[in-house]
Formats: sequence, structure tokens, C-alpha cells
Amino acid sequence: MENIALRVNIEGKEEKVATDWDAIMATLKKRGVDYDSLQRIHAELNAGLLVTTRCLTLAKVNPEMVLAGVIRDMNVPTSDYMMSMR
Repeated sequence: MENIALRVNIEGKEEKVATDWDAIMATLKKRGVDYDSLQRIHAELNAGLLVTTRCLTLAKVNPEMVLAGVIRDMNVPTSDYMMSMR
């Protein structure tokens, strides 16, 4: 299982923290998660799924995700943006 960047939310708290798979895997092992379950969680995270286990919600950080066309670039004047939508 390769190391991947993760965003983690602890159940009952608003803030999210950035961490990685190696750190979370160690935490999950301490909380009694077996190796087969760790492999399944890792596979689900790599597939882009949100995983909730042992009071943690985990999501893979994907910096390559392109949101062009979904979120408007704030540096482009509105008139130019509207022209590009035609």
C-alpha cells in the first residue's frame, strides 16, 4: 500500500486535518483494524470514495483534480467569462 495524502475529519469536530496514509494506518491498527480491512480502506480511498471508520472520516487529497468549467476563475472579468460560455 503506497502512501497517499489524506484529509481527515474526527467525528464530532468541524475542522479537517491534512495527513497521510502511513499515519492513519498506524492509528487504525491501534484501534483494532485488521490488515484485510486496511487494504479495503486503502482501495476505497484510491477509488475516490469517502471512508468513515473508527470515528474518522477519510478522503484522498487529489491536487490534480481540475475544476475548469465547474468553478469560475475569479481573475477573469465577468464579461469575458460570459463570452466563453457561448
